[in-house]
Amino acid sequence: MRVTILVLLIGISLGAALYFRLFLHTDIVYTHFMYIPIALACLWWGRRGMVVALFMAALVFSFHLFGLELGSIWIDAARISLFGLVSFFIGSVRDRERAERKAQEQAETEQKQLVELAAKQEEQLEHSTRLAELGEMAAAISHELNQPLTGIRNYARNAFYMLEKSVGSMEEVKGNLRLISEQVDRAAKIINEMRELARKEERHFTPLAINSVIHETADFLIPQMKLSGVEVELQLSQNLPDVRGDRTRLAQVFLNVLANARQAMVGSPIRRLGIHSFVDPADERFVVVEISDTGKGFSTEEAEKLFLPFFTTKKSGHGTGLGLSISKAIVKDHGGTIEARGGSGQGATFGIRLPAIEQEDEEERENHA
Repeated sequence: MRVTILVLLIGISLGAALYFRLFLHTDIVYTHFMYIPIALACLWWGRRGMVVALFMAALVFSFHLFGLELGSIWIDAARISLFGLVSFFIGSVRDRERAERKAQEQAETEQKQLVELAAKQEEQLEHSTRLAELGEMAAAISHELNQPLTGIRNYARNAFYMLEKSVGSMEEVKGNLRLISEQVDRAAKIINEMRELARKEERHFTPLAINSVIHETADFLIPQMKLSGVEVELQLSQNLPDVRGDRTRLAQVFLNVLANARQAMVGSPIRRLGIHSFVDPADERFVVVEISDTGKGFSTEEAEKLFLPFFTTKKSGHGTGLGLSISKAIVKDHGGTIEARGGSGQGATFGIRLPAIEQEDEEERENHA
């Protein structure tokens, strides 16, 4: 299409030149028409468009060869020089503009790749931290699994003894088998909870009942809390609005904060963990979850560094210092905030504030359901 337009414009320029010279015999500078295809060619193709300027120069000299030019050849030589200057200037500007645009596009592409790489690394770091937390819970999990497994063994022995010795009624045998089934379900639940927390998934934001996420995480940690002598108190407000979030990642936030609270209470005479959920009285568009402990707390200097990567108040070898920084990033990604209050020797309270789904969104979701 561009070549066709240029051929048409060159033909018009040539026709105008012949008309002025052969029929009108005028001194009008006909070469003015030739700047149009030259400029267009250089705008489209940069300095490569100078080929059109060379072609137009050849046309001008051909007028002298065939005796069609009335003026001096030196005047046309000056005009041809202007062809070259104009085409070189326009082509150079166009080439530079293209180079800058290409460099900008490449920079944007590289920036996009860096953002995607950073997101992947963040996900990997979150997953690694979650696995590290699960590794620390291995003793509690094994203890919790040992209970249903011991029950299964005992109930199976009872049932086998009743059948072998023909003692006990059929209902008693069935009762033992029923208890075995319940203990299997209990063990399966523990394993499934651990597998869900350990699973690496893509980010998936959906409407969530925050209390259910709290219950799942707290239930998973209850065995470890019991081993540490921690009393857990749940005060979860009913009829809370849903929040929009990734269930696994929010569970990791609660897992990190609760695990930190348990470790902070090691050695404390009173070990009480409180989890409180409610609608923010200052702004009902937000749901707040407060997690309080009676642990060692933190100093003013430590409070300023709590959410910095690799900062930890734990003993060496008992933490990576990434849990709270990752938790802050996750909460921020959900449009919320996380803050810590407390003092040295006075325990700590972590407040997690998440935006609630607006009423219109809930009604729309119910209409689609």
